[in-house]
Amino acid sequence: MKSRLVLKWILVIILLTLIVNDFSLHLVELMGIEQSHPFYGFFWSSQMSIRSVYTVFWTCYWGLALLLVIILTIVMLFEMKDFSFLKKALHSNPSLEKTVFANYPNGYLQILDELFKDLFTKSCRGIDVKVIETSPDLIRFRALVSELEFARYFLEKGMYVELLSNNTFQGRKAPDIYVKSDSKEYFIEVKNIQMDDKDYIFGTHVVELLNLQGLSFAVIINSTSSLSTPTYFFNTRAEKEKFIKSTTNEFLKKLKQIASKSPPLTITTTHADIELHQTEKQNSYLAMGTMKEAISEPSDYGKRIRTDIVEKGSKRETWIDDELDKFFIVAIDDDTLFFYLDRYNVETFGKAGYYCYPLPVPVPKVDPEIENAVNNGWEEYLKQMCILKNDRSVIRENERGLFFVEPLTKNVSAILAKHRKNYYLLPNPLADQRINSPSIFEDFKDCITGWE
Repeated sequence: MKSRLVLKWILVIILLTLIVNDFSLHLVELMGIEQSHPFYGFFWSSQMSIRSVYTVFWTCYWGLALLLVIILTIVMLFEMKDFSFLKKALHSNPSLEKTVFANYPNGYLQILDELFKDLFTKSCRGIDVKVIETSPDLIRFRALVSELEFARYFLEKGMYVELLSNNTFQGRKAPDIYVKSDSKEYFIEVKNIQMDDKDYIFGTHVVELLNLQGLSFAVIINSTSSLSTPTYFFNTRAEKEKFIKSTTNEFLKKLKQIASKSPPLTITTTHADIELHQTEKQNSYLAMGTMKEAISEPSDYGKRIRTDIVEKGSKRETWIDDELDKFFIVAIDDDTLFFYLDRYNVETFGKAGYYCYPLPVPVPKVDPEIENAVNNGWEEYLKQMCILKNDRSVIRENERGLFFVEPLTKNVSAILAKHRKNYYLLPNPLADQRINSPSIFEDFKDCITGWE
């Protein structure tokens, strides 16, 4: 972007020089002071009086000027296209706009621009309100992006989509999105399961230290397992914060020793290698985070899923009147390395067991709630999910998941999980009768369901 700006000014200066020079030739002729012109010896030479030389020269002269105009036009058109939708969306929150453009590389800014382009062209409502309410830090912005990606998903299905203000319910907890299909109305509550806020914060600390030193680098963090293993709850984060603090101090000491060297540079610390790469941006930014060691699923990953579902489901407790008639979906944006559908199935339905012949297959207890779900049309789905016996597979009563043991999940019609470009639907057969119907599958035919 910086090189394009330099090119544009070079072209403008050359073009203005050509125009001013030609104007000055006519001006000195009108005033009868041709000999005062700095290029008199060339333009009034005997060679320029030859018709063919004169024609060739001025054709090339103005041909060059025309070429410069064309190139400038192309450059300006590119500038008009550069993140125009992203800038249009963020203009109502200048602090957030500044934060986004200062911290993200052009490749990701282009992805964001495409996202907002899709939202604007498909007539998503409420974008300005959402942007205004987003505080200017990247964690909150990433949460907003998750909401917007789900909004785009619903728009692509031909649904009406409106992003809701935090004050939509006048003091009561409002959902993030209102969606309307041909047959149903939905409230959507979005949750972003990030790899790890602390891991990200370490990266931002590194960037802040570089910017304080007046250094501009694209920063890549290569973490050990002690730093890169995600932590989701307080008791496991305290130890990790110690690693972050010690690694940050170690980085700062080594930075002072090599700050005068040219990039790319690598600063090795106990818990991470920090790569510093050349950038055209005026500020340092976090470009990527990678892992030096293999890591396993964190012990609190499943707990995080359960906690998010219950927390989001509790919002409906404050709703009133026709708000309670809207199907309520908890949408989880899970781009973690550990995502797999069966983890969500286990947390919401339970652990299914397969009983090899000749072992007897336990007959699951059908309580009134499950019987009611069967009568409402959920029998095949309950078999698919092994709540009812599925051939030789079944979930025992004492191993059933969240939908069957947590009353607050009755507020949730379904879980809609997103992992990269795929969407996964986990309807809740035991949801409140007002927001409970197997016909929900009709609106989400493209989603993956069941056991993997």
